[in-house]
Amino acid sequence: MKLTGETKFFISVIVVTFIILIGAIILFAKPPPEISLEQLIPKDAWATGSATPKATLVEFSDFECPACGAAYPLVNKIVSKHKDQLKFVYRHYPLDQHTHAREAANAAEAAGVQGKFWEMHDKLFENQTKLSQDTYQKLAKELNLDSEKFTQALAENSYKDKIQKDINDGNAIGINSTPTFYLNGKKLNLLNFAQLENEVQKSLR
Repeated sequence: MKLTGETKFFISVIVVTFIILIGAIILFAKPPPEISLEQLIPKDAWATGSATPKATLVEFSDFECPACGAAYPLVNKIVSKHKDQLKFVYRHYPLDQHTHAREAANAAEAAGVQGKFWEMHDKLFENQTKLSQDTYQKLAKELNLDSEKFTQALAENSYKDKIQKDINDGNAIGINSTPTFYLNGKKLNLLNFAQLENEVQKSLR
């Protein structure tokens, strides 16, 4: 049977589409590459939990990101529950569309220098919808921080280089959204945040 030019064209389109679909299936079925913990966790990264962990969870996050805010209570619960076996590392990845994200990260770092990073981390997420200079000052007062040093750090954007380093590291490994989690160097592709606890528990077993 002789095929018309139009039939040949449609067959070629179907074949090309099929090849693309197969390629996509292979691509997405391939597990993401494992990143070394040395690359994921610089020496000055903020970490909590076990000093001799069975598992290490790294989060690239944004204090103004609604999804990060939604994940925050569960992450806290997981870290608290498994603090003797799990190490948790927070890395900044403020997104450009969030106008307060970088200054909030700077406020967390400024509190960290005074020994209150995690306390400020929690308060920033708990006050996520009202981030502002006034809010940072209010939170600093609640944490009994040295007001003069804290205010100076905010005014001078003292930790912009450290925050940018986190962003650059995130970009280098392909991060483009928040929150992004790595467990023992493997990126987690979560269907929902409840799955995060299951993944952590599996890694601890």
